[in-house]
Amino acid sequence: MGCHMPVSLAMMLGACVKPFDAWRRRPGPGFGRPPTAEMDSGEQRRVTVLERCLGSLAAVRPAPPPQQEKVEASNFSERLQLNYCPTKRSEVLRSLRPQEEPAFAAARGEGEAAVEIHWTPAFGRYLVAARDIAAGEVVFREAPLVVGPKAGAGPTCLACLKALPEDTWEGCEQCGAPLCRPQCGGRGHGERECELLALLGLKHEPRNTSRVKQLNALLAPLRVLLLMERSPAAKAIVDALQSHVEERRGLPIGRFVETHVVAVLRERLRLAFAAEEIRRACGVCDTNSYQVSAGEDRVGRALFAAASLMNHSCTANTQHWYHDDVMSVRAVVDIPEGAPVTYAYTNVLWGTRARATHLATAKLFTCGCERCLDPTELGSHISSVKCRECPQGLLLPPAAASAPWQCRACGASVSAIAIETLVRAGGAALGRLQPEDARSVAAAHAHLTRILGDTHYVVVEVKRALVRAIMATPLADITQADLERVLDLTSELLRLADRLQPGLTKIRGLLLLERSRALVELLWRCNTGAEGDAATHLETLICNIPGCATLLQNLTEDLAKCEAILLYDSRFSGVKEVKQRLETLKLTIKTSLLSKEMGKIDFTDMKTGDSPRHVSIGGN
Repeated sequence: MGCHMPVSLAMMLGACVKPFDAWRRRPGPGFGRPPTAEMDSGEQRRVTVLERCLGSLAAVRPAPPPQQEKVEASNFSERLQLNYCPTKRSEVLRSLRPQEEPAFAAARGEGEAAVEIHWTPAFGRYLVAARDIAAGEVVFREAPLVVGPKAGAGPTCLACLKALPEDTWEGCEQCGAPLCRPQCGGRGHGERECELLALLGLKHEPRNTSRVKQLNALLAPLRVLLLMERSPAAKAIVDALQSHVEERRGLPIGRFVETHVVAVLRERLRLAFAAEEIRRACGVCDTNSYQVSAGEDRVGRALFAAASLMNHSCTANTQHWYHDDVMSVRAVVDIPEGAPVTYAYTNVLWGTRARATHLATAKLFTCGCERCLDPTELGSHISSVKCRECPQGLLLPPAAASAPWQCRACGASVSAIAIETLVRAGGAALGRLQPEDARSVAAAHAHLTRILGDTHYVVVEVKRALVRAIMATPLADITQADLERVLDLTSELLRLADRLQPGLTKIRGLLLLERSRALVELLWRCNTGAEGDAATHLETLICNIPGCATLLQNLTEDLAKCEAILLYDSRFSGVKEVKQRLETLKLTIKTSLLSKEMGKIDFTDMKTGDSPRHVSIGGN
């Protein structure tokens, strides 16, 4: 359950927040079998459909279809019928170890199902581990039911999801909808969809940005409805998914759906679906979609059946990657048998109230996990604000939203309104960042640290932005001071990840990658003529054989971890580049060390048969 779409922090800080202590706290289910409870016949039917769907998934990535079959979206409908039809013999849901080749790996053994569906009256349906799952295993792989642009996104190719320029994109020759080129090879924009979108009149309003955003908001529900229309198996699965239709009816999202989706699909596109069916399709998309990325400039949202059954946790035990039109759900920590298989529906590097606002408004529930109930957030103090009355004190958030914040060091208190104003101002500054300008990001970091303190989540976001901004510059153009700053920031953020996102998580992989890139560049400069204190320090280290060996060994281990974490990530090639550079650097350093050691030997005093002592720094 739960839509898993990222929202900007600046947007969340500007949202209207309900009193925190008035929200219903919803703890996640515990380990083990759920207590015996009676499901009504409708719920039992939905669980049965989803169990069949779950059983039909294989951990091995499906082979790509032949090129000649890659033309119509209806091919997916046929594949869905084949894979999910109740008459098909179910295969077990298998796991794949990360060292195995994902395209060709064999199953780990018949009967070793990785997950199963549990149900309780309190939590509904959710996935649990059917056996012990090791960190790094792919729990399951799943193709999406539908894929489409993000709701509210700008011009996006409807066929391949490529982001398009605001004013120069091409329109489909038949309907005028955005395409990256008239003959885009993507499968998203089918013939039936094209016929319907022609009724919107986009051909007569070329490159109208507001109309395009309206189109993106209704496209995913439209694709769900068209899939249901042509595939009874798909309809059974969609009908089994949660929609929160009743809860959404009186909310702003419900009113938006009524005006911009239901009315348009029924009146402009003349679809025969009942209004309630359209509302339900919208709810299913919003509740069960994940953001997917097919590269840096190809981002959208996709609807998944099995993945929708993962419950939320602020310290989730899985993450997902999307590659070659398949989602891989992977364990980031060991998951014992009987434990819920969880995913974070929100950004876990936000503070508790920002996360809770997002969950309450977008997912219609409130988390009550250990972290959410701890004012220090597992000792990270990511919501705490700097105290202005004492040098080291932090103002901690109270349980009640309207209560004053109090410093544990000196006892000073500040009103909730003052803190909220301060945090909103920080969020606004974050929204104004120029992410490619490292100098302006560094200035914002210094300013916000003075206001909010070094641990606050707004400052954490700026630290991450600063690392990205510095490392986006060509390595040769980055100053030594900035490279050293990256080492400090990434080390600090990795310590935070240990508390809030432990395990083989994406943030750990990306931080290790940037730290390794910066350190390898510094070592290169030392070897080729660096300047200043950094050069002196590095030269001392290079000349210290045990210290150099340890440094290179740590670098090698960091890159091995990074490689394992980012195995399915689009930035995996960057890890390979750093590894190759490190291997070359090792050889260069060894040669330099051998030369210096040889220079210390007085060959004139050596007896015949003696040889220079061997120098080893580890590695090759």
